Amino acid sequence: MEWLYKFLFFLALSFLVFVFIFRLVVIKRAKAMRGKRVRFMEEGFLYFYSERCTACKAMKPQIEKLKEKVPVKEVDVFSPEGSLLARELGIMATPTTLYVKDGIIQKAFVGVVKCDRLLSESLEEGG
Repeated sequence: MEWLYKFLFFLALSFLVFVFIFRLVVIKRAKAMRGKRVRFMEEGFLYFYSERCTACKAMKPQIEKLKEKVPVKEVDVFSPEGSLLARELGIMATPTTLYVKDGIIQKAFVGVVKCDRLLSESLEEGG
């Protein structure tokens, strides 16, 4: 019976390490998006989401607040166009929110982020 506990502990530890490494990769790829050109938006936010994503549902009220202040284009990663755009930009996780200025990605946010932080950090980065 002790071997079962050891196995379950190893399995849980392996899963946590995998999640941690995956998060690091997602953040690194998000930072690498800076400087990429977006052909259909000059300034505002691109919000990548999925209807099935629990974190995206939590992010929705923040996006609604953001829409009251700045242009926001919502992109469902499971739609044909959204899937293509997400692949083109290297989006690996939802929700991902990109700040675009002059048609160039200035900042990428991964996960649930408050509207105030999106605005303040975007203004710091892109003016």
